Amino acid sequence: MANFPAMPLWTDAYIADTQHLSNEEHGVYLRLLMFAWRTKECCLPDDDKRLALMVGVTAKKWLKLKPVIMQHWDHSDTGWTQKKQLKVFQAVSKSVNQKRAAGEASWKAKSLKDNELDSTGVITEEVTGRVTAGQRTKTKTNIEKIDTKVSTKKGTRWTDKNEVEDAWIQWAVEQGLQIEDAYIQAASFSDYWIAISGSKGTKLDWQATWRNWIRNTMQRKPPTPIIRAVEDPTVIDSIVADLIEKNGRGI
Repeated sequence: MANFPAMPLWTDAYIADTQHLSNEEHGVYLRLLMFAWRTKECCLPDDDKRLALMVGVTAKKWLKLKPVIMQHWDHSDTGWTQKKQLKVFQAVSKSVNQKRAAGEASWKAKSLKDNELDSTGVITEEVTGRVTAGQRTKTKTNIEKIDTKVSTKKGTRWTDKNEVEDAWIQWAVEQGLQIEDAYIQAASFSDYWIAISGSKGTKLDWQATWRNWIRNTMQRKPPTPIIRAVEDPTVIDSIVADLIEKNGRGI
């Protein structure tokens, strides 16, 4: 399965760069972009036989298409890369790694805090062993005050300036929702809460509201099972070759 199941496509730039391609060449070019996006390096193999199998044509047909299609790609010792796509892939990778690191740091900080205090707010033996009896009593009293303090945080409304964040979308996908459905739900979520008036449309935590929205959606309509793609290139090549032979595709 691809590291990133959704590949960004800037339609204006794509059309401007590929106006000279025929419908068949468009299909081949897009398939190669998708195959490259699925790899860890966002790179196509330097192997004409495999490339022909990937796009579903014979080797002879591929050699005719190759000069037009591959003029948009850069060739190196590692294979073929598309310059614009590679930049987007690297940017997405960097963003995901940063969010993952931030999430791990937050989890570690929370775990450390939970280790110092038990679930009732009482100081654990490890902590109490390092303070005097007087300090222990004072600290317990402070904790009790914190636990009983009423939050003064005010709720906010969802407006057309708000948007469902990428991290929220990714969470929905991790719960089993297809990414296309997650974006559809994001649009419905925004429209619904913008239209709600009064106190019902005011929330303290919009991310938690989004999570409940997705859970309710999935309960009403079970998500389509995610079918994991075969990652072994030799297996993919064999499957495509069988399809070509059975259907008589090619020139």
